[in-house]
Amino acid sequence: TAGHCVRDGKPYTFIATNFWYGPILASEGRGGDIDRLRKELDALKALGIENLRVLVGGDGADGVYSRVEPTLQTAPGVYNDTLLVGLDRFLVELGKRDMQAVLYVNNSWEWTGGYGQYLEWATGEKTLIPLVDGYWPFMQQMRKFQTSQEAQQLYFNHLRNIVSRVNSITGKPYSEDPAIFAWQLGNEPRCFSDEPEVRDGFIGWMTEAARIVKELDGNHLLSTGNEGLMGCEEDRELLRAVNEIPGIDYMTIHIWPYNWSWVRPDHLAEDVDAAIERTKAYLLEHKTLAAELSLPVVAEEF
Repeated sequence: TAGHCVRDGKPYTFIATNFWYGPILASEGRGGDIDRLRKELDALKALGIENLRVLVGGDGADGVYSRVEPTLQTAPGVYNDTLLVGLDRFLVELGKRDMQAVLYVNNSWEWTGGYGQYLEWATGEKTLIPLVDGYWPFMQQMRKFQTSQEAQQLYFNHLRNIVSRVNSITGKPYSEDPAIFAWQLGNEPRCFSDEPEVRDGFIGWMTEAARIVKELDGNHLLSTGNEGLMGCEEDRELLRAVNEIPGIDYMTIHIWPYNWSWVRPDHLAEDVDAAIERTKAYLLEHKTLAAELSLPVVAEEF
């Protein structure tokens, strides 16, 4: 309902954590460790953390510097089935504990492939790696995703494949699984540009992605995974447009004072108070916009 989440007829708030690797632990392949998974889920549940934000696989080849492994989508539409079954089993384990997952299906950063891998598949241009090539050249390259129909189409295909999946263990469609809290269009989808054409492309692909998700699954919530103003070139109108996309059910924000240079690495003690004030202001600003749009707001990463 407007402005807040409701579950089983009651207002629903939650404490959550990132748990990107859950489906890898649940798999029977490389990186699989079902005993560890069960222990971690039990520990989280005991702490009152019942909502987990989970990556639906990395994209591209293994062996790429700074990329998580093993990857799920090894080539466009080609999957590591062991990891897909791992995702199925992960959802089963959540269901047993009355826990839920936010499943995100893309990334603007290199550590899962995401934007850069789709661009590389579409254009053949090698993806830059920020820790090697620098963040500025990387971000200049990633802005091309917003205007590449070919790269976006590869993402849409992947999105369709995942959202329409039927759990191989239970036989239940993902669209009917209460262990899924929400779908998310990506991890920190950013525009990486303030040029009108790029900005329009950014809103455009997210609008189409939201349409696809809601067409295939009318039962679950949907969010963008965006950081808020810092993910929208600090442009309030762009932030509003992103959260007015049809089908977006709640606003997300992330808060990274250190990464955003709100504190200096060598002056943490003297900068921390100012960072706290900026964080409070950031929370309030987004709370105000969320109220205007009648959307719940979730501070996902901080």
